[in-house]
Amino acid sequence: MRLRNLDQKFKGLLKQGLAPKELAFSISVAILIGIFPIYGSTTVLLAFLALRLKLNLPIMIAISYILTPVQIFLIIPFARVGEFLFGYESIGMDLESLQRAFSEGIVTALSQYSGRLVLAVGGWAIVSIPLSVVIYIILFQIFRAMRQIRKRDEVNMSSD
Repeated sequence: MRLRNLDQKFKGLLKQGLAPKELAFSISVAILIGIFPIYGSTTVLLAFLALRLKLNLPIMIAISYILTPVQIFLIIPFARVGEFLFGYESIGMDLESLQRAFSEGIVTALSQYSGRLVLAVGGWAIVSIPLSVVIYIILFQIFRAMRQIRKRDEVNMSSD
């Protein structure tokens, strides 16, 4: 009996958020959070947002995993944007030193680079939030057009 409920909940989760508006919002939020400059935090953030906003969690997690290399690559540029915006001097931070710090553990990385990661979050917010709004608008228009084409094709098929 409980397995059936679990199966129904899982199927509902897969079908949830498939309207053009919801799908575009799910993808744009996944992109926004998928490039969040604190490595290892995206899955928890996405799960929270998806459940809270009733978005499509499987699509969001898949996009987040695809964006992991982009997320790592963007940590330093986001930190540089944050340094520039908030008037901090640039320090010697490169991908190799970040990888070394994260390989020693997240606590080590946070203790060495916590200030720069806060600046990276600021840079991320300034750059990514407006970008995600643009992505949402574009995706919504695409998904809405695709839905209209599909409905038109269904009407044409049923009239034949």
